[in-house]
Amino acid sequence: MVLTALSAAFFGSLAVYGKFANRAGIPLTELLAIRFGLAAVILWVLAAVRRERLWWGRRTVGLAVMGLLYVGQAATYFTSLKTVPAAVTSILLYLYPVIVMLLAALFLGERLGRVRVGALAVAVVGVFAVVDPLSATGSVDRGGVLFGLATAAIYATYILTGRALLRDVPAVVATAAIATTAGIALAIAGAAGGQLRPLSPGGYALAGSMAVVATAIPATLFLAGLARIGATRAAIISTLEPATTVVLAALLLGESLGAVRLLGGAIILAAAVVVARNVPPDLAEPRVRE
Repeated sequence: MVLTALSAAFFGSLAVYGKFANRAGIPLTELLAIRFGLAAVILWVLAAVRRERLWWGRRTVGLAVMGLLYVGQAATYFTSLKTVPAAVTSILLYLYPVIVMLLAALFLGERLGRVRVGALAVAVVGVFAVVDPLSATGSVDRGGVLFGLATAAIYATYILTGRALLRDVPAVVATAAIATTAGIALAIAGAAGGQLRPLSPGGYALAGSMAVVATAIPATLFLAGLARIGATRAAIISTLEPATTVVLAALLLGESLGAVRLLGGAIILAAAVVVARNVPPDLAEPRVRE
């Protein structure tokens, strides 16, 4: 439980890193290419130290598909950060358990039931409160909110895809392969779009630190915690992530969400906990997480 909680706390810093990267003018594709590339190196070393089987034949194609899905998830997440508070983006991501539940009902025959339908209704109320269109300070940017919602939807798809493609693949190997695919794809996209350029020492330090502190370390901690407590508990404890983002954004960015949006965030996280307790473990939280 401690390992999973620490993982959530480290992951909670990701949105804050994204805000600082925006302020520093680091191109998004370059930032993410460095993030995933460096994280991949660290994770492959970890897999080698653990003497894991590193090549999985045809399943390697599945890992590449997962990597491309994660590119989409990361792109929408960091795009959302450009126009809405870091805490809002982080909170909206945690709609993913509810979306997983809906997709599983639509495509996998999972029954919804009263509790799950109730969690869906609660989550919708939470989103409305987070957006808070009646706020005296104005509603948050609609485009940023839509990108935040897209992040949750893509992540939910990522989880269900992993359920089918990652059977028996060691989680650390799968994570390393997905990060590698994401890093290569982003580097190619950045080169094609002319977005790869030399950064200042501070820029490289920021991107490198994000790769280690907000990606490799929490991914490793999460996998260690998941192996000990299972997916359901891991999913519940991981709701500490947006709570950490709220605190860090207030301390480091001067963000203040206000009472209504904080209440909305709490409602969304409550819905996530309810869903995690009422779905099969492999739908509660992915085996692989960056």
